[in-house]
Amino acid sequence: MPAGEIVDPTKDSVNRFWRLFLRIGVPILGVVLVVFVVVGVTLHSYRQTKSGILKLTHIILKTEQSRVSQEVMSYLSPATISSKLVVDMLSHIPSEYETGMFYTYVMSSLRQTKQLQSFYLADEKGNFTMIERIVDKPNEVRVVTLKPDQNGGQFLEEFSTFDGKKLSRSLRPANAYDPRLRSWYKQAMTSGKLTWSPPSLMPSKKGLVITASIPFQDRDGKKGVFAVSISLQQLTTFLSSLNISQHARAIIVDRQKNIIASPGLLMQFGDNEWNAETSKINPKFSPVIARAYDQFLVDGIGIRTFKIKKDEQTNTDKDTPLSSSIDSIAGNYISITSQLPESVQSWVVLIVIPESDFSNFAVTSGKQNLLFSLLVVALAAAMAGVLIYQGHRMDRLWKRFKNVQNIAEQEDNAIEMIASQPEIFDPNHEALILTEGLCNLVSAKRVSIWHISEDQKSLICNDLYDNEDGNHAEGVQYSIQEIPDFFKAITEGETLEIEDAVNDSRIVNFYRLFMRSAETKSVLITPVLGKDGSIGAVIIEDTPHLHNIRHITKIFAGLVAMRFVAAEVQMNESNLVRSEGKIDPSTPLEKLTNDIHDDLSTLTNDEKTEFLVKPGTVKYQNFDFDSLSEDDQQGIYPAVAVMNITFSGYLTSDIDESSKLVTPVRELVIVLQDIAKKYGLFYVKIMGGHLVAVAGCTKEPDITAPIRLAHAALDMRAACIEMIPGMGTESNFGIGIDVGAALGSWFGKEPRTFNLWGPAVGMSGLMASMATDGGAVQVTQSAYMALRNDFLFRPRGTFYIPKVGISHTFILAGRR
Repeated sequence: MPAGEIVDPTKDSVNRFWRLFLRIGVPILGVVLVVFVVVGVTLHSYRQTKSGILKLTHIILKTEQSRVSQEVMSYLSPATISSKLVVDMLSHIPSEYETGMFYTYVMSSLRQTKQLQSFYLADEKGNFTMIERIVDKPNEVRVVTLKPDQNGGQFLEEFSTFDGKKLSRSLRPANAYDPRLRSWYKQAMTSGKLTWSPPSLMPSKKGLVITASIPFQDRDGKKGVFAVSISLQQLTTFLSSLNISQHARAIIVDRQKNIIASPGLLMQFGDNEWNAETSKINPKFSPVIARAYDQFLVDGIGIRTFKIKKDEQTNTDKDTPLSSSIDSIAGNYISITSQLPESVQSWVVLIVIPESDFSNFAVTSGKQNLLFSLLVVALAAAMAGVLIYQGHRMDRLWKRFKNVQNIAEQEDNAIEMIASQPEIFDPNHEALILTEGLCNLVSAKRVSIWHISEDQKSLICNDLYDNEDGNHAEGVQYSIQEIPDFFKAITEGETLEIEDAVNDSRIVNFYRLFMRSAETKSVLITPVLGKDGSIGAVIIEDTPHLHNIRHITKIFAGLVAMRFVAAEVQMNESNLVRSEGKIDPSTPLEKLTNDIHDDLSTLTNDEKTEFLVKPGTVKYQNFDFDSLSEDDQQGIYPAVAVMNITFSGYLTSDIDESSKLVTPVRELVIVLQDIAKKYGLFYVKIMGGHLVAVAGCTKEPDITAPIRLAHAALDMRAACIEMIPGMGTESNFGIGIDVGAALGSWFGKEPRTFNLWGPAVGMSGLMASMATDGGAVQVTQSAYMALRNDFLFRPRGTFYIPKVGISHTFILAGRR
């Protein structure tokens, strides 16, 4: 049944979108609605739970803050009470009883109150007594008495137990110690009331203390200061023991941001001296605590909330008093602050807790609710998936049917195109419809036809069609040394479907040389098969039907094979006629050479010349570009195009073998001579293994000269590739082109000869000697600049050329 008679039962443009909506849209819409309902209910439940938890959190924080404040007051009250009680006692007794009363009261206080660390008593005359608890020995005390004298005084140091048992007694120099110069003495005398000092390091360096000092005046009018130090060890232990939440923090600070007590203060300072500045709130190390304290300074006491952004996080230094994991967590925080009575200098109790410590419960509960809800959604989605799967099966069947129908239509179009162009079977016809028609048929970016040279050493492009600009090109050539893996893939005879040419080792070199400039990525390579294997390939680049057009490309590859075989048969017949001495003007080769007389004996004296083409004797398309007068046309020519063909392998010491080459070389030279006349070259002559052709010997630069010379070079290369393998020798050739200034002149007597020399002549020969890749045409950078708009090139590389320096060279790949 013809493809056009097949009826598609699913092809209904009116109801197709409605069916698609019923198959896929309705199930998906149902699942989406279920998801929205579940998510909405879960979010509402989460918000309500979170709001209740935060209210409860505020109540807990207020209760905990009140407990902390009461504990701090209870902890500090012994110092306040002791100070006031001792001052009252000292004010009503004679001076001689002060020391005894001080000793008795202090020993009793140290026994009864664990947080009291030491007591000081100093008067305006410099007398000083200190009684302190031994940190490492709880049942022992140390009593230090200063006895001033003219030599700086002495300290009497006594160690005893709380029971009064003397342990040791010693004297040591006081080194002019003066208690009146100490901060606790001066602050008390200046303020005239009870004052508290910032935390300081104990003399034993086993912890921190704060000192409360108060001035007094005894009954005899002598003034002095009584001071008591309280250890912060138990207070900081209490703050550390608070278990409000995982990341909650509680600290006590004063109005100068000095940290009075904090879990971070329980640290060993070793030999470092205590510096009050290091115990201040530092935003660099504790951004959360700093933010909470700043809010207290602005808004006063109470409960506040704030947010720490991710960019405000810091890696807290573990050696700082406030080091805690709380300062490495971004999010919302709750703080509560309260102020202690004036008797302790308005200290502030600050509690900070991450909101997530309490709201995580709501999050966990919400996740569980969401999980159960998602189970319901999953069941609904499974049912919807079954419906979608059934609809998808119908769509796949429809697409498969459409694909079969498209293949049938493409095959019909390909056969119809072939039937409408009978001349494509004629090898003398370019048949550009092959590449152009195939490119349009498969919607490709580029299509090209290639053939392998007779010596199996080169791959030559017969025709390249670019769909974007609509242009054809030909003549691109690569040697087997440049693309060995690509040669191997073609000769194996398998069709290659490659989606990413960049990462395929078989064609990566071909991609770099040929495909990269067109920015193509995928490629379909169909070998053209002859009787002895692959003789070429059809290459399709960037087609959306990469995996569905193999059968079509095989049809076109068969047509190309027929053309290649027909051309080979025609060439063999031409060679047979020539070998029998019969000249048939109908063959392409003889059409070019039917008017050539290569026997010197037939030429007159005027016709004899050392040139294949005499200087200035030919025209190009009826335009005389290269006329030459022996008197006027000599001197410096600014832009001469010079081509040099270097042949190798012809010269041999075996005279018999060399004599066999005379006839085929003569035929090749005749063809090259005709090509030179075809493009109106200025002159052509042979010197040993070199053929030199020149164009553009004019006083004013001729912009067509390099173009004509390049066309002639491509035609001469094609002639050499076709004729040299038939000579039965391992001959090779290279072609070089340069454009530049040259000096020309006539020399000698009649008949005079014209000679041309200069950098362009030498550079063309150098390019030819370096072009060893099976007949490559290598050009200099100046020639590339003159030809790049009309021809295709690929970079050869950068070379150091003597007396010239670093130079860029290019390979002439083909015509645009």
